[in-house]
Amino acid sequence: MNQKLQTRAFDVVAPILQPGEVPVVAARAMVGKFASSRLGAVAKQGLLNAGVGSVATHKLLQSKKQFVIVTNRRLIFIPQGFLGGPGKTILGDVPREVVGLAEVKMGVVSLVRIAFGNQGDGIALTFPRVDRKNAEALAQVLQQTPVG
Repeated sequence: MNQKLQTRAFDVVAPILQPGEVPVVAARAMVGKFASSRLGAVAKQGLLNAGVGSVATHKLLQSKKQFVIVTNRRLIFIPQGFLGGPGKTILGDVPREVVGLAEVKMGVVSLVRIAFGNQGDGIALTFPRVDRKNAEALAQVLQQTPVG
């Protein structure tokens, strides 16, 4: 994704950022649901304890084409506009402390699966070949421990 689109995505979320919260990377992706339990995750604690549950996951899936903005504290989801740019509404957000990188596959179509807590809920982000660098950047940031 070009720098201009990332800057526009950062501008959309700027009004809702908390003091000290900094956007790190933005990527556009196709968002779908997946059950991380099929990858061997053990579901013992509910996401409701962390403030994220299947209701939040359902809300994030209302729009398939989205921008995912990763800050030092959370993931923020906004829809893509008609021409592929960032939309103006916030679909939802998830605290970084309950986000885990479940799987990364880079190829013609890149795939990044993100688990929310250890409940088994999560989302699958798919990226076309032209957005492979964005998928790699997103996965790299999610592997790091959140700061802030």
